[in-house]
Amino acid sequence: WLLEPSVAAPSAAVSAAVSASRDLQLELDTNSGDFHIFFGGQAWLVGSEYRVGTLSSLDGSLVLTKSEATLGSDALGSYLATTLHWSARGALGTVLMGTTFREYSDDPGLIVFEQSFPSEVDLKSLNAGSGLAAGTLFPSFLRNSPGTFDLPCFSYHGVFAALKACTLNSYAGSEQGGTPLVVYNASDTSLPMLVLSQLNNPMAQQMADASSFIGAGVKSTVESIPAGWSQLFVISAGTGINDGMMAWGDRMLRYSGKPRVDNRYKDDVHGAIGFWTDNGGYYHYSIGNNKSLGSNYEEVLVKVKEYHDSIGVPFKHWQFDSWFYPKDGPVSHGGGGGAVTNWTALTSVFPHGMAYIQSKLKVPMVMHNRQWATRSDYIKQWTDIEWYVSEKAAVPKDPVKFFERFFTQQDGWGLAMYEQDWMVSEYQEVQALQTNISLGDLWLFGMAAGADGSGRTVQYCMPLPGQILAAAALPAVTNARASDDYFHGKDQWAIGGTALFHWALNILPFKDGFYSSAYRQVGGQTEGPEPNPDREALMATLSCAMVGPMDGIYLLNISRIMATCRKDGMILKPDRPATPTDACFRAKDPGCQVYHTFSDVRGWGRVHYYFNNDGSAPLKAEEVYQSPADDYVVHNWYTGELSRLLASNPLTPGYEGHTYAVV
Repeated sequence: WLLEPSVAAPSAAVSAAVSASRDLQLELDTNSGDFHIFFGGQAWLVGSEYRVGTLSSLDGSLVLTKSEATLGSDALGSYLATTLHWSARGALGTVLMGTTFREYSDDPGLIVFEQSFPSEVDLKSLNAGSGLAAGTLFPSFLRNSPGTFDLPCFSYHGVFAALKACTLNSYAGSEQGGTPLVVYNASDTSLPMLVLSQLNNPMAQQMADASSFIGAGVKSTVESIPAGWSQLFVISAGTGINDGMMAWGDRMLRYSGKPRVDNRYKDDVHGAIGFWTDNGGYYHYSIGNNKSLGSNYEEVLVKVKEYHDSIGVPFKHWQFDSWFYPKDGPVSHGGGGGAVTNWTALTSVFPHGMAYIQSKLKVPMVMHNRQWATRSDYIKQWTDIEWYVSEKAAVPKDPVKFFERFFTQQDGWGLAMYEQDWMVSEYQEVQALQTNISLGDLWLFGMAAGADGSGRTVQYCMPLPGQILAAAALPAVTNARASDDYFHGKDQWAIGGTALFHWALNILPFKDGFYSSAYRQVGGQTEGPEPNPDREALMATLSCAMVGPMDGIYLLNISRIMATCRKDGMILKPDRPATPTDACFRAKDPGCQVYHTFSDVRGWGRVHYYFNNDGSAPLKAEEVYQSPADDYVVHNWYTGELSRLLASNPLTPGYEGHTYAVV
């Protein structure tokens, strides 16, 4: 699918964002708290109310009592901090909340907003009857204000953090979602843009919206804000959607201390093709109906491995999904159901245990886990670790201690990557993750620290946007699912919009496994057939993450799989994941399925890769960031045709109806 690199191994270089930030200007009235955000000389955002629970600056129940300016510094640089102190109307001598604007002298494309609480706040009582998703509010912005305009925007929502288009007037938040929020000016061809998001403690925060404003604050489910609590929110300016997202990501990583490193070829799990058994694949809760292969997974999977070796497909890792371990209830066809009781092999699946099957497969493993059962063996046997237990799921009170011990239990398994699935269920089903302000972030930190301490990496699956933001501070989280389960979602392959978000935070966007063959896979959990196997393989390759076929024995399409990699199994990846080209955003169509990426290849220069799901549409030079004056040619991958790059270039689609070209 991609050019063979002209060097011995793929380059480890990861290009930093090259977008030059236009300056942000803050105008703040320290007597009232009113403020404006100017960008490129225009008023983009106008401040709205400040809130703690139902106390509001609008009705005078929350009163500005003092302002002060100080100098400070953090990981983003030196800043001027302007702090406003707010008190309840009936207790003017007690500061309830501080709200601080940080302006950075060395980075004028950045403003940070801080909420701080000098004393404990009983948010459950103060927030009664509020109706907002956030129990505090700062910053907040008017949807409409004189001198501003209704800008297009997009934000991320739901499980797998899907991109959703909006305008400032139509924007609506969602559970741990609606963030990052990207506001841009499509009328300016350079696409000036702002990214609004949590900067720290993302699981404690929540976007909020009402008819007149949008904003952010402590999530309304939190019962108490401890004394000394502080949380940060950021506005990051940039030019161009793809470059601007990277500029935001660079700032996020600089603050958290997570290095931007190249994980594309970190090991054979990340960098080479692997065999997956995820939901939608042949071996997900099925061993097929060929009884001559065996009567359990242990017998059958050994034969599958022998088949792969015999046809010369060099899978360098395998993935085991939730079918291998015991749960406290049945599992539905979609994979949902019981919670894990003990993360080890069922004797009916691997009679001789995990180390035995590893001795037969002899490859690094990705292994799936889900939410913790309320009657798990860890609760019963590790009595020195306390748990928050709800009706359906549980979470340890000390995640750091738990995961440090947990990751010592897999000797001999070949475990290289821990896949934490059903993250949304764990969050929604454990009440303490809703009510405790710090537990959500601590849960994710403990998991990542335990994996990292044992030399393993983490994949997030079914994450909410807030959980992806948390990974900005967790180097062990190298990748996250960017799509619904295979065969279980519309346009499951179309991960480009989510890839914008993930890649900015140094997270590889994984498409999930797929069937490489167009034949019906009789006997598997999902029989198919897959009508667009080329598109599946292409999107997996262009994602920069794992490529994981899931076909049954004797059903792999060898030539299609080997088009994704070198003969040794190393995937031929571009330099960054395919994402919607900036031309989509100029057309105010953030969800368009025109994707672009590139490789900088020695001796060739920059080679562009172009995908359009609409095979009737021409390739436009602007979609690959070029002009007709540039000395480029277009190679139609499906037909082999060559043509000089023009402003508009008709392409003959492949048999699946999409176009793919190398420029």
